[in-house]
Amino acid sequence: MSTTKNEKCKGKHFTWSKPISHMLLEVLAEVALKGNKPSSTFKSESFLKVATKISQKFNVQCKSKYVKNHFKTMIKE
Repeated sequence: MSTTKNEKCKGKHFTWSKPISHMLLEVLAEVALKGNKPSSTFKSESFLKVATKISQKFNVQCKSKYVKNHFKTMIKE
């Protein structure tokens, strides 16, 4: 499945809106502030936590691999 940077969830393509991207950063910031980021990268459980929160709040099917890939893209920009 591909991820793009614009709106909602359409069929098999998960896309990233600004509010969803913002939530990704908020949740990862919370994880880091709680000391649950022991190295220079986040654990897979952190990406799963983000995916779960996004899925619940925005009523979409977000997977942890989408979160991880989008986060990598965001930090490169």
